[in-house]
Amino acid sequence: MTSGYDSIYLGLIPRLADCDFQERAERLGLDYGDNTVLVRFLNRDYRITREGVEPLDGKPVHVNNRSVLLYYLLSKGRGDPGDDYILFENFPRMISGLNTQTQLMNAPLEKHFRNDYAKFRAAATQLDGHELESSSGKHRWKFSVLPKIPIEIVYYEADDEFPVDIQIKLDKSALSFLDFECLAFMVGCFVHALIKSAPDSDVSRRD
Repeated sequence: MTSGYDSIYLGLIPRLADCDFQERAERLGLDYGDNTVLVRFLNRDYRITREGVEPLDGKPVHVNNRSVLLYYLLSKGRGDPGDDYILFENFPRMISGLNTQTQLMNAPLEKHFRNDYAKFRAAATQLDGHELESSSGKHRWKFSVLPKIPIEIVYYEADDEFPVDIQIKLDKSALSFLDFECLAFMVGCFVHALIKSAPDSDVSRRD
């Protein structure tokens, strides 16, 4: 039985027939050769052809990851990200009903990592993250999720007054490359991958 998420992915594939792979790859920072685009996404390498998206390691992959990569390839966005990061839940919403979802994006991270920063650091490093700041209980990390769409995570350790607080931030330019709904898919994939990268993860969903 085809799910709604499968239908989204299958609906994108016909649009690849008229897509100029070389132009898109050059503009979006992707590798191109022989009518194929190569992209690294959440610590895995993928091949995009006219037929769709396949992971180079041959392992199962969640359909939302495939959809995010096709949306990115089909993007009309230009330019480079700046340095103006805002909380993901503060991004302008174009679709009603997504507010609760985005506000809860950080909840699985806080539940899984709690106040164990060492475990978070191990997972972040495994996912190719780079620590930008670490002082006084505040730790800031950057992840190059897609060439033009980096993510920042700010991890505030718990203290006597406040519980652990893990914030997800995107550069404002992200909306130039993906619409809000697709950014929500992308952030969800990222959260899942970060949790799965933890040393004691028992996440079983295909990613």
